[in-house]
Amino acid sequence: MTKFIEQRVEVLENEVAELKLIVHELRGKKSIEPSTTNTVEDIIEFEGKQYRKVDREAREGDVVIFKKTSIDCVTVGKPYKSMGDTFYDDEGDDIHIYNGIADGTPETVDVYELIKSKPLTPNQQRAAIIDKAKQFIEEAMNQGKVGSPISELGNETYQYKFFGVEFDVNEREVKASVYQNSSRDKRMKREPIHVSISKCSPNDVFNEHIGKAIALGRALGLDVSEFEQAVQPTFQVGQIIEFMSVRDGLLTSQLIQVKSNQLWFVNVDGDEVYVTTDRELGTPKIINDTNAIYGGVE
Repeated sequence: MTKFIEQRVEVLENEVAELKLIVHELRGKKSIEPSTTNTVEDIIEFEGKQYRKVDREAREGDVVIFKKTSIDCVTVGKPYKSMGDTFYDDEGDDIHIYNGIADGTPETVDVYELIKSKPLTPNQQRAAIIDKAKQFIEEAMNQGKVGSPISELGNETYQYKFFGVEFDVNEREVKASVYQNSSRDKRMKREPIHVSISKCSPNDVFNEHIGKAIALGRALGLDVSEFEQAVQPTFQVGQIIEFMSVRDGLLTSQLIQVKSNQLWFVNVDGDEVYVTTDRELGTPKIINDTNAIYGGVE
């Protein structure tokens, strides 16, 4: 329970930080230096990266902004990259931030530290690749309605022909059949001109959208390596998992859909079942995440 609470707190903290950045952007950005820096309250953007205002003296890698100065080679309100104790002024000279000719003090110099983004969790990476797969399928289907060489990618069908696609989704595989059309939606022949099948490895989690993207991409000669190498997820609501259980004295394999993140309570034939990853009957295995909800707890 403690681990779950810690995970939940960490996720909420990350979400709050992300929402704060979004709110800053929506409120409008005040220009500090055209084309290079935008300021919104205590967060600035400098050289394509975001920095947060901190209450301390500058360190190497920080950005400093002078609120007042007595020399012409330092511009008030302009961001400068800190090299520790020094920075380069407008004339390219290396001068001290504090106690130097710039008259900088902790009270007259605002300091901003780099906002380091945390690496994405496996589930966040999985969600991103699923979204890409959906977009990939939509763009390929739209290309089939164009029938003109607007792309240098793919095979001749993808580049030059009108085409339509039919998918056949089975338990662990997807078949994509590509049919040539005479116009945007009129099929020329009954037989497909390209057929490709995407089979999910026994060690991988099946996802319908990823499977469709792989099968369709292969049929049209497109690069699908990103989808073939999709990261595998951890437990999440909406997934289908397999685990061993004892019912009526018999050891059986159960396929169930995760209903809640909290302690991994799931529903089997109307009964609540507690699933853990350290049970004597073995670790539950994720089978399918087509309907997984990756917006919540990781």
